[in-house]
Parts: sequence; C-alpha cells; structure tokens
Amino acid sequence: MDGNKKCQKVVEETREFLVLLGIDPKRLHLKWISASEGAEFAEEMRGFVQLIKTLGKTLPPEKKNATTESV
Repeated sequence: MDGNKKCQKVVEETREFLVLLGIDPKRLHLKWISASEGAEFAEEMRGFVQLIKTLGKTLPPEKKNATTESV
C-alpha cells in the first residue's frame, strides 16, 4: 500500500472514530496538494478555516451530555 492510500485509510477510520465521539467528521480534512501549489493550499486553508468557524465549538462529550440531559 502506498503512502497516500495508507493516509486516506487512516483519515477515513479517524472520521468514523470522530462520529463515535460525537464530533463532526468535517473537522478532519485531507487534500492532496503539491509543494508547488501554494495558492491552492492557501485557498484550501481559508475554506477550511471558514468551515470550522461555521461549525462552531465542539463541546467535550461530558458537557454535551450535561446539556442534553438538562433539557
């Protein structure tokens, strides 16, 4: 298995784990960009930062449970 495929597999497994923890898997992002694509990297990072801002804070599981249990 080459490095990129192995990395993709690890990211997919980690996203599944994030779901189990109650964390939006969109918070983990993988994009193949070569070292010569600085502008594309910068644009990708701006978009990802905007996504994270849109998603807002992630509460630890114990605080999520306390919030939902008090409702």
